[in-house]
Amino acid sequence: MAIEISSSVFDTYNSALNLFTRTATLVYPEKREQCANCYMDTMGTRNMPCPYCNGKGYRATETTEDITLRIYWNRKTWVDVGVSVDIPDGSIQTIALMADLEKMNKCKYLIPNYDGIEKYDQTRYTRSGSSYPQGFKQNNTKYVVTFWNRNDG
Repeated sequence: MAIEISSSVFDTYNSALNLFTRTATLVYPEKREQCANCYMDTMGTRNMPCPYCNGKGYRATETTEDITLRIYWNRKTWVDVGVSVDIPDGSIQTIALMADLEKMNKCKYLIPNYDGIEKYDQTRYTRSGSSYPQGFKQNNTKYVVTFWNRNDG
């Protein structure tokens, strides 16, 4: 016999989880944009490369987006996902809303913001494998657990 849990219990649970969230920046792969200087200067710049794009004709720009998630820095406090994972030292575990999974899958890397000091440390983390769904079946708010490897390069 299945136990029916009131939705107000999950509302309280989800509100409590929000108390422990942080902001992190997702950085997406570069997009090529046509160089405005090259586009406007159709006659060329006297056989010299464009100073804005070095003569490539385009500029690569990264786009970013901030999301809210929980970050676990210490391996001892990681949430058990039910499978054995081999993650190198210096890695982190995040728990985010399932609604943000597509964004995290598309990003090139993640930059955590530390204790409200945005961009304090530009340590980059790349996703390590697949994400794992997490949470109660009856809860309308779904979560996803993701492991990230430190990327010092």
